[in-house]
Amino acid sequence: MALELRLAPAAAEEERRLSEEDELLFQDIAREVGRLGIRETEVEAQGRRQEDAAAADGLLPLPAVPERPGQQGGLYRPPLSVTRVLSLVVQEAGPVPPPPTGVPGGRRVLDEWHFPGDHLGRGRAPVHQNFRAAGSVPPRATWSGDAYARARAFPGRAASTQLVEDIVLFLAKNEQTVLNMLFWGAPEDADAVAAVIVQHAVPLIESSHGTRLLVVVLNRCNHMLQEAIVARITRDHKKFFKICAARSGEVVSMINSCISEKSLELLRDAIVPWVTPFMMARLVTDSSRLMVVHALVQCVPHPYFAEFIFDAVATNCLALAIHPHGVSLLQSCLEHVGWTEKDNVLSKVSCCSTDLAQNRFGNYIVQYVLKQRNPSYLAIIASRFRSNYVTLSRQRYSSNVVETCLEVFNDRDRSNIVHELILYHPFRDLVSDEFANYVISRALTTCKVPLRDRLATAILSLQNVNRRHPHCLKMFNTLSELGYRY
Repeated sequence: MALELRLAPAAAEEERRLSEEDELLFQDIAREVGRLGIRETEVEAQGRRQEDAAAADGLLPLPAVPERPGQQGGLYRPPLSVTRVLSLVVQEAGPVPPPPTGVPGGRRVLDEWHFPGDHLGRGRAPVHQNFRAAGSVPPRATWSGDAYARARAFPGRAASTQLVEDIVLFLAKNEQTVLNMLFWGAPEDADAVAAVIVQHAVPLIESSHGTRLLVVVLNRCNHMLQEAIVARITRDHKKFFKICAARSGEVVSMINSCISEKSLELLRDAIVPWVTPFMMARLVTDSSRLMVVHALVQCVPHPYFAEFIFDAVATNCLALAIHPHGVSLLQSCLEHVGWTEKDNVLSKVSCCSTDLAQNRFGNYIVQYVLKQRNPSYLAIIASRFRSNYVTLSRQRYSSNVVETCLEVFNDRDRSNIVHELILYHPFRDLVSDEFANYVISRALTTCKVPLRDRLATAILSLQNVNRRHPHCLKMFNTLSELGYRY
């Protein structure tokens, strides 16, 4: 107990510091958008759409569910109140069981009681994917019949916060019931449930309990309900900026489920302010938000749809190339852009290939450039690697790049690699090296006969080489397969 009391101030201080950093970063983004005027008309249009949505209680016109056989209209009924919806859910789910023995008051903290293991993923609404929130965790609050009475006991903002938590936890606990009412219930009940899900989309995606329900709904609903949920989550760009940092996996799942261009437009407009060439230089180390940008790039219907992302990535391509999520984003962008933009990025990578090849993540983009087999890029990389093949061959990541060079280079550049390795003194250290032995083995299989004979002779002429050494087995097995006797 004493340890918890000591750790609580430190945790609160760390949370406050992170919140202040996000606040400062978002302010910088707003100033940059105002200074450059980037997509200002789209941002203003999105703001007007948000104001119109707020005036209508934040809900867009939506059909609750895809049309069912025999259903006659009624898809655009006015949404019912939260009280009516929850009463429907309570009536469908049945009475709430009493708390277990030994649990005082209304705070029930046993995970097995709140979230039994067999209530998720059964029935006619299966879950299509696994993610971080798939498992249950001990809830902070519980839903009971007097939830509204308990919420009214707290004045002001606390009452609405407590009420929202109760609603989210109740929806998560009765996930299968809610899904059945939404997709197979009566039209008026389905409309009401859809209205509650849209109204509480932000708390659902922020909650470890409600995220699963929200993702299932997004994967199975029609595009109009999906657009309403996405509009609710992205209506506050500052809030969405923080959600992408804290719940990046859930935002990526939401993006992957989008089936309409309207949904992608809403997400794009929310990302525009913090993905500019200037701000990308500060976000290259932000793994969470880079994952969100990468997911959007993979879903774009047309290259011009995410042109602003491509420009920012091209400006900071070298910084992204050495980041785990940045290199994936860079490769995805290269698959969507035209030849001019691609040539700009690949030329930069080729000029810095020596340093990138030795990086844990940068070596992948260098191999990507090599596999394009473009003579211009190959000539630049060959000139940068010249006189460095021994160093590159003995390094963990760059040795893979040298193996790729042996596959794609012409005979002259391949001969330069082999001669540089043979002339290294002592060559025996390369033969038994942990990484260079793979380069020599690849050279034996890719070089033509005169050059291969020269390399094989240099290996077989070495004295006191343990041919059964783990680092030499592959090389001497290759020699035997090629017909060389030793």
